[in-house]
Amino acid sequence: MRPILTPNPRTAEQNRRLWWLAGQLGIDREAMGEVVLSLTEGRTKHTSELSYMEARELIEFLQQTLAPKGLGTYTSERTDKMPDGYPDRKQLDRKRKGVIKAIFRWFELRGKQPTMEYVKGVACRAAGKDRFNDISIGELTRIYAEFCKKQRTVAAMMPEDFTISMN
Repeated sequence: MRPILTPNPRTAEQNRRLWWLAGQLGIDREAMGEVVLSLTEGRTKHTSELSYMEARELIEFLQQTLAPKGLGTYTSERTDKMPDGYPDRKQLDRKRKGVIKAIFRWFELRGKQPTMEYVKGVACRAAGKDRFNDISIGELTRIYAEFCKKQRTVAAMMPEDFTISMN
């Protein structure tokens, strides 16, 4: 039987984190299979077949389960939790939206229609982070520039009669 190829599969770092959290919570392979089956709505019971975003959701769930026990905490750099006067709040929000737009546009130029979850997963992998909201302003700037460059490359390869607006 051939393995199911998941687009944007979970990373080795996510796998290590998943099983570390499972160990802390006393979850065995069989129980983890049931959790994964529930998370994927019956698609699979194997962590190896999780997408990047599914693995991220499972890690968050396990961390929230672990937090009341005082064994692990996890904080996020979410703009909605920042005070209104926080100087980087608007800039961070604007850069996140710019990165999402640039990645969507790059996929559009390639004739693909990804989901928001998939686009955020691509950004996370480009930054080496588990969560989109953990990407710093500097990394967002780099990722934005990278995907704008990719857009120009794709546009240069298209026929001249095909007009493209990068705005």
